[in-house]
Amino acid sequence: MNPNQYYPDNSYFVSDDNLNFHAGSYSNYDQSFDSYSQPAQLNQPAGASWQPAPATNFTGEEDEPPLLEELGIDLNKILIRLMHSLDPTGKCGVVLGDYDVIGPIALYLTYTSLLLLAGGKLMFSYIYGLAVLTSVCMYGLLWAMTDSSEVTLTSTFSVLGYSFTPVVLVALLAVFVNLKNIFGAIIVLAAVVWSSMNAARVFVAMFGNSDQKYLMAYPCAIICGLYTLFILY
Repeated sequence: MNPNQYYPDNSYFVSDDNLNFHAGSYSNYDQSFDSYSQPAQLNQPAGASWQPAPATNFTGEEDEPPLLEELGIDLNKILIRLMHSLDPTGKCGVVLGDYDVIGPIALYLTYTSLLLLAGGKLMFSYIYGLAVLTSVCMYGLLWAMTDSSEVTLTSTFSVLGYSFTPVVLVALLAVFVNLKNIFGAIIVLAAVVWSSMNAARVFVAMFGNSDQKYLMAYPCAIICGLYTLFILY
């Protein structure tokens, strides 16, 4: 007798409490598992179908902006201001607005490094302290003379710092040439006049009164002269 003639392949046995076995079909289980094979539909309107979540687009390192741009440092603007500060005639004009402090800080750092190379003078704290003090004093003077919105502590520090470029060139010359003589005094005097006129030209352009150009050049010359004392002595 064939044991499979009474029970097909897709059948199974289930016992009740009295241990009586009853035949059943696997097709019922297949239908029940089909109901669990689909993802849960939570808060879905009738007739809506399940959609997979959209893939997230990850940007690589090549899509990230440069580090200097993230820090807000624009090298092109710094170079433009440096070129204007090296123009003794003033034909290049002045650059107003968008004042930065990165360029002046770099110039002060360069100046103190050159002093260290020229005479072994470690004066970082003196230079930076003098820069902050003179900027505050100059800002107070400009604030008393005009009510222009261009005159701020940041713009004053920036203008004085960039106009300081000729003095940095003299410090570079002092690394190779001894300037503690008459020749050095003349070079330093020329750099002071150059720097003070550059600063006065920008300050006058801020509040639009060209008659006060030489009046503004006087305190700027005093400030630049203080810096040059570190070169001569």
